[in-house]
Amino acid sequence: MTEERDLRPNVASYLKRHGWTPGQAGQAGELWRLNAETRDGGGRLEGPSLAVPFQVELGSFEYLAILDRLARQLQVSTEKISEAVESEFLDAQNYRIADQYVFEESALLEGAATVLGSARRLVRAAATTARKPRAFIGANFSKPGDEMAKRARLAHTRQGSFILPIVMPVTPMVAEGELEEGAVPIEPGERSVTHTLASALAALNNIAVKPETSPGPDDVMNLVQSGVSKELVSAVREIVVSAGVAAFDVSFVWSPALGTPKEVPERVVIADEAAPLLNRVALELAKVKPEPDASVSGQIVRIHYVQGEPSGQIAIRTERRNRIVDVSVHATSEIVHQAYVWAHDHRAVLARGRIERKNDKTLYIPEPTAILPIDQLFANQFPIEG
Repeated sequence: MTEERDLRPNVASYLKRHGWTPGQAGQAGELWRLNAETRDGGGRLEGPSLAVPFQVELGSFEYLAILDRLARQLQVSTEKISEAVESEFLDAQNYRIADQYVFEESALLEGAATVLGSARRLVRAAATTARKPRAFIGANFSKPGDEMAKRARLAHTRQGSFILPIVMPVTPMVAEGELEEGAVPIEPGERSVTHTLASALAALNNIAVKPETSPGPDDVMNLVQSGVSKELVSAVREIVVSAGVAAFDVSFVWSPALGTPKEVPERVVIADEAAPLLNRVALELAKVKPEPDASVSGQIVRIHYVQGEPSGQIAIRTERRNRIVDVSVHATSEIVHQAYVWAHDHRAVLARGRIERKNDKTLYIPEPTAILPIDQLFANQFPIEG
């Protein structure tokens, strides 16, 4: 049995989210229990129990028995429980082909092929800009990003409407109790890819498409910092102009185990009328010169603050010169308190200011001119589709 087929982490996560707790482990597994309140509210009664082996292979007798037990407990079908358990650690991008091009639950091959090809390009571009913003990637795709993008898979299309689901398996997050002092939980790399893609598409839609005008220099830089690249815009445009599609239409469904990120769109729709504008945006991005070391963006990985002090430091993880590094940023106490919330919500952060190198070789921004979540660059212009 391979690790990819072992669904015990999925089962355990699903049970925890639904109020089950594991008991003492035995030689082969654990006995999980669901506690229930007594009718008069006086104490707790021991509820139903469920034996969960240390390994639960997909399709095995043990797995089917767990599904059956949960289905009877919740009075739903085993198929519904199976879908929920198997989706526990999956982020999904659902690309929709317009109903007028769907006949007898089939779509034009050309349109479907374009959507799939462009979806692959979107994931690959987002996997690179999730590590470091790039206006124009060209041949300089990130090798670690490419390895992450290769984990994406095509799932089954949905009956009744033609949706092509692209799913990205995500790894469980490290529990807060297992982190070093001052460290904060960060998104797994796979989640960061889909998160960046959703944020980039929202930025493209809100900054460039909805205003129906070519973005100015500041808008272009905001697009780049939000994860937009020429390659991403070109992939969106390819879907928009494809015969048998009608519009770029994608919705996002997030892993229940990791939860839904804050400030991301549920759905982004870009009509075919936007094709000329998208072409102009792509051309503008191709002309952007690499930004000097005057800003850093990424996830907050550490916060240092002494209660009552006027300032502290936050550390942002980013990529510089093809290496992952942590850059410390001086921050006021007000920003530090906000940073705890941003880190908890896994919102990528942008810090602008001159980057210096300390005597111990660590990187530091002593006088930042701005520290803010990246989604604030575009969220206030138009409401996010949802």
